[in-house]
Amino acid sequence: MVSKIKKGVRMKKLSTQKLVYMALFAALVYIFSRFFQIPIVTPLGQTRFHLGNVFCLLGGLLLGPIYGGISAGVGSALFDLFDPVYFTSAPITFITKFAMAFVAGMIYKNRDRLVNTQKLVIAGALGQITYVILYLGKTFIKNRLILGLTMEATMAEVIQKGSVSMVNAVISVIVATIVAIPLLKAVKFE
Repeated sequence: MVSKIKKGVRMKKLSTQKLVYMALFAALVYIFSRFFQIPIVTPLGQTRFHLGNVFCLLGGLLLGPIYGGISAGVGSALFDLFDPVYFTSAPITFITKFAMAFVAGMIYKNRDRLVNTQKLVIAGALGQITYVILYLGKTFIKNRLILGLTMEATMAEVIQKGSVSMVNAVISVIVATIVAIPLLKAVKFE
């Protein structure tokens, strides 16, 4: 990757290889969100269990905070844009999924030649915790402040979505760590 100085700021040039990896991870996020999911309908709305978050985390861990965040945000926002249930959530989804991958990528960003499994787990867990907090915050604001639901109804949905999100988070961290270890050893993502 070539760097250059532009008005006192060091800029990294986006390589074709990095762009291809970003597109690949955005596509994997979309595919595993769309086709590897279990919809969960409740009296308070719809949520789902899916494997898209595995690839959001992998994007951050393998591509770094910015490029991984962009691929996670784009893939997830595309899922929302093509689903009438989630269409209006696309901008917020971009931000929350970007944040998940960004946090995971920032924590694991040194990318030593030796794979650090403990650091992968911590990075993935903190990325997922960031996402869950933002997602539940969005749910609370939407239900309480925008829709005007009672506190009881709002908290019931937050708890229900939080439960599914935490199971999804644990599975995503485990799978992303298992998949990241051989990929970090075999492929140069920088």
